[in-house]
Amino acid sequence: MDRVPVFLKKNLSGLLVFFFSLAIYAITMSPTTNFWDSGEFIASANGLQVPHPPGAPLYLLLARVLASFAPTPVLVAPFVNFLSVVASAFAVFFIYKILLILISLSDAREGGQHYCIGQIAASGGALLFAFTDSFWYSAVEAEVYALSLFFSVLTLWVFLLWYTRENNESRLFFLGVYFLGLSIAVHLLNLLLVPVFVLIFFWKKSGHLPIITVKALLVGVLLLGLLFFGFVTYGLWPAMKLELFLVNGVGMPQHSGLWLWVIILMGIHVAGIHFTFRKQQVLHLIFVTSALIFMGWFSYALVPVRASAGPAINMNDPDNVFSLNNYINRTQYGSRPLLYGPHAGATVKNWEEYQAFYFDEKDRKYQKKPAGARLNFKADDYVWFPRMYSRQAYHLEGYEWWTGLNAKEKEPSFAHQLDFFLKYQMGHNFLRYLMWNLVGRQNDHQGHGDILSGNWASGIDFIDRYFLGNREYLSSQDQYSPAANFYFGIPLLLVLLGGVFLLRSGNGKRMNVLTLLILMFVMMGPAIVLYLNQPPYEPRERDYVFVGAFMTMSLFAGMGIYGILKKVLQFSGSLLTLSLSGLLLIMAGPGLMFSVNLNDHDRSERYLARDLAASQLRSCPPNAILFTYGDNDTYPLWYAQQVEKVRPDVHLVNIGLLGTDWYVEQMTNETSGGSNLQLTLPISFYRQHALEFFRVSRMHSSGLAGKKILSELASSETERKEPDGFFGHDLNPIWTLRTQQGKTLQWNVQANFLSSGTLALMDFIFTNASVHPVCFTRNVEYSSLYGLENRFVSHGLIWKLGGEENSQKGRNSVMKELALFSDSIQISREDTWYDYSCRQALSLSGYRQMSLDLARDLLEYGEEKKASEVLRKSLDEWPYSPYQEQAGMLDAARLLMLSGEREQAEQLVRNISYINLQDVYFYFYSGFDTEHIRRKYCGFFKELKSLAKELELKDVTIEIDMELHSMCDF
Repeated sequence: MDRVPVFLKKNLSGLLVFFFSLAIYAITMSPTTNFWDSGEFIASANGLQVPHPPGAPLYLLLARVLASFAPTPVLVAPFVNFLSVVASAFAVFFIYKILLILISLSDAREGGQHYCIGQIAASGGALLFAFTDSFWYSAVEAEVYALSLFFSVLTLWVFLLWYTRENNESRLFFLGVYFLGLSIAVHLLNLLLVPVFVLIFFWKKSGHLPIITVKALLVGVLLLGLLFFGFVTYGLWPAMKLELFLVNGVGMPQHSGLWLWVIILMGIHVAGIHFTFRKQQVLHLIFVTSALIFMGWFSYALVPVRASAGPAINMNDPDNVFSLNNYINRTQYGSRPLLYGPHAGATVKNWEEYQAFYFDEKDRKYQKKPAGARLNFKADDYVWFPRMYSRQAYHLEGYEWWTGLNAKEKEPSFAHQLDFFLKYQMGHNFLRYLMWNLVGRQNDHQGHGDILSGNWASGIDFIDRYFLGNREYLSSQDQYSPAANFYFGIPLLLVLLGGVFLLRSGNGKRMNVLTLLILMFVMMGPAIVLYLNQPPYEPRERDYVFVGAFMTMSLFAGMGIYGILKKVLQFSGSLLTLSLSGLLLIMAGPGLMFSVNLNDHDRSERYLARDLAASQLRSCPPNAILFTYGDNDTYPLWYAQQVEKVRPDVHLVNIGLLGTDWYVEQMTNETSGGSNLQLTLPISFYRQHALEFFRVSRMHSSGLAGKKILSELASSETERKEPDGFFGHDLNPIWTLRTQQGKTLQWNVQANFLSSGTLALMDFIFTNASVHPVCFTRNVEYSSLYGLENRFVSHGLIWKLGGEENSQKGRNSVMKELALFSDSIQISREDTWYDYSCRQALSLSGYRQMSLDLARDLLEYGEEKKASEVLRKSLDEWPYSPYQEQAGMLDAARLLMLSGEREQAEQLVRNISYINLQDVYFYFYSGFDTEHIRRKYCGFFKELKSLAKELELKDVTIEIDMELHSMCDF
């Protein structure tokens, strides 16, 4: 019984930190799915499925355990989200424990007041990290990053604990190695701490001489390379060779080579551990360490086991050693040059096809198939440190934006490569995120280098004015954004003071702590930047990748708090003064961050991702095929259908994955609504012609049935492939299909050639249209449809294939659309604010435009009351804000006026006028070109003024005239 008070005395502060973090994360936790990967992970965990590469099998196993306790399907999501909550709270707790160790290493004095200030400093540093922008965001949703960081800090704590123990207790060391192996099955980022662990090992075994530190760093980097390239990248290479020999050469069953390689590895490790025990200590250590890493990594066995079961989500279909190798190495995402490669303006000399193996179930052997094309460039176009390497048009625009160089016209020099690395990759894509978390954030818009979106901001006027323009007249998206979080640089100041505290004394122990923290920061920050080699215009902000670096900064901040409190202790020995000083520091750092971050990190009432997905599914006719496009489009739909069982009869097909034969085959095996989708072309055609393009002939003038065109293509499969990579059979340019309702539609192919993926899309459409209604989400890329979008008609929150070009809706059609909008589309409005991902998804979903089009159609048929109901529902579910497309809101105001909602129209016009005038002030006083402002706003305010006149809003028209008379000619 005496142990309990002792335990509480030693760990009370840490337990308070843990439970406070746990409570805050639980209170602000998302109650359902979110955008991006969350929906995919929840659905995958619920059914132990195979998410996108490289997977996270340990995360899925743990999430599945929690999901199994959910009493209803609706509660699966919060149970899985709670895994991130718990992992994050424990990560904060172990950061507290790490800080206590670092403080004890930097200052040997223990007991009494020094022990007290150590606990205060550790609590302050841990809580500061707990409420950083990036970490809090991942802590309340189903994502791997919270669990990944938990394993990082847990492993670090175990190694530090082993390091500080006077006796050479190897069990803690081996426990840390095992945790490292487990962490690989959550996220590969955890490998980056290997040099840190090696440094701790060398210090423990050989002392702290500079030469020892240098040797440890070299060994750590080499070991990291060995683990990543030899263990992860090429770890399955021997298994693939054995598999090919045993299955194809000897005729043994599938997986024989993989099993033999596992047995060989186990035998080598067991024999090595046995024969080196007490004989060869170094070799014994190597064998035991390697075995523990393999034990953790073997949780990846879940991937091929579950892939073989054919789940609905089965990315890359990694059911054999070859596809598993591609899955782990993220082959589908391509590769980026690291230290040597072609520059962005390189000239292509030729290209060569490379192949992959697939298992032929009929022959029970592995066969080759085209897997990709490798471009070869002129030898002179290969350069060192290729940061500007992408040939995509929008990336080239980004290179020019950041460096001023057109890479197509002039070869980027090493100076240009370095300039892009420092300005964009290090500055914009890392230091900007660091400043978000330590100084403050301008708003939550995705930033691409302009002064309007996604920059760091301190809240200190003269600093922000220098970087962001006028601060007297803020842009509306800054002024009204809950994500405009200002910390006034206080966390950064604590970080700098921590560095000064460790540096000033010259104490060897403090220098060791400083060296350790700097190495951690470099490995989890700049090293990631160097490896990722990101091109411009990423699809989303990537701050979550660098959370480990932000964690290191919180350790510095904790040391800074400790240094300040030590100074206070020198001037005053009063415990009251010390306690008040500690409380003040915690309130100024973690307290400030908590208070300003709470409103935009509280997702406890956010249901938008689920509601949009459910509304899209409910908008589909029975047994429809719904074609989707991107991650934010598809993953919430997977969640809603597979977990909450919303409209399981609808077939979901992701257009972006149709360029892969494995996904095309999966779609023919998928049985939504009890029926399979059919293809006219066999799977073997897509497997063998995945890299080819199919010419669209301009010689034909009459239309042919799409199924007939595809049948002719299938019969010509044996024709010789032309050397330029085009299939020999030309396609008819006019395709016809017969819909489920018996209507005949004609598609004029607006393209000179079709890719294999587009051909698969058309195969699914033209083969199944007579049986299944064909639908598309509204954010589908029209450029990938080549004129088929001209046959779309609105059907709730989706497009339905079945209309004629420029055809007018009949009254019955409009009334059906009204019923769909009223009954099938429901967006909860408990959440008071939508972040950038939500706003972007709402905008791309077509929700606003669909409601405006419906109201306009109702007004044409004299249904003012019904039009008013549509507009009110639309504005209730998605109220006006500065972040929406303002021209569309002007249309909404006009339609409100026409439907008889004059008062609401007046209020909307006043809001639109006020917000947009505020933006004009910002642009003008920030020094923007007047001509640019005129082009952007004069036409808009002319329409706004006209509408204000119709509404007899004299004050609005007078204000517009007074403010813009010198700029705009009304």
